[in-house]
Order: sequence, then C-alpha cells, then structure tokens
Amino acid sequence: MAITATTSATPSLQATLSKARLEQAKREAENAESKVEALQQQTEQAEREVQAQRENVRELSTRAALEDTTYMGQLRAARSAVAPATQDFLVRMYAATSAKFAASGNALKSSLHGRPFINTLGEPTGRIVNLSI
Repeated sequence: MAITATTSATPSLQATLSKARLEQAKREAENAESKVEALQQQTEQAEREVQAQRENVRELSTRAALEDTTYMGQLRAARSAVAPATQDFLVRMYAATSAKFAASGNALKSSLHGRPFINTLGEPTGRIVNLSI
C-alpha cells in the first residue's frame, strides 16, 4: 500500500470553486447595495421636487384666490349709478324708437303736402319741402 498525502499546499478544486462563488456573491451584494443607495438618492431628489411643486401649487392657488384674473369679480362688484327701473325704462324706450333712427337712405323730411321733384330725366326722385314756412 502506498501512502498518500491528505493535505497539500495546493487547495482542492472544490475549495477553489467555493471561494470563487463566495467572491462573486460579495461583489453582487456590493453592487446591490450601491444600486440601493443610488435609488435612495433618486427617491430623495424626487421627493424634494414633489415638495417644491406642491409649494408652487399652494402659492399659485393663494395668489389666484387673491387676484381674480377674470372680469367676473369686477362684474359682481360693479354697481350702476342708474336705478334698475330707470335702466328698464331706457331699454324699452330705445327698443321702441330704434327703428325710427335707422338710416332709410333719404335724409330729407317727408311731407304729404310737398310737390314731387322730377330730375332732368323726368323721373320723380322725391318731394320738395319748404321748411321756411
């Protein structure tokens, strides 16, 4: 029988593979930790941006409440110096007389007693009205 050495200066193949797997696991754990830290920093940055945007929304809402950018506030606050009954009367008077103020194309006053005016072509174009009487 031969005597074989049970220990040697060179590690066995199984021990080498185990050591390599352990080193690989350590590297993967370090990479995962660095990714976690990077994601935490991104999360913190995103939270800061959200807070800034919320503050901006609050500020703009407050400013919008103080400054009405439409004319609705002015219309609600507007008070007329003329009483509503007077305004209604004026509106009715305008409606009743506005047809009489429409341009008819003839600026001369009409008179039933005026004699017809005939132009050089013999066409009647209106009436001559004597306003001096």
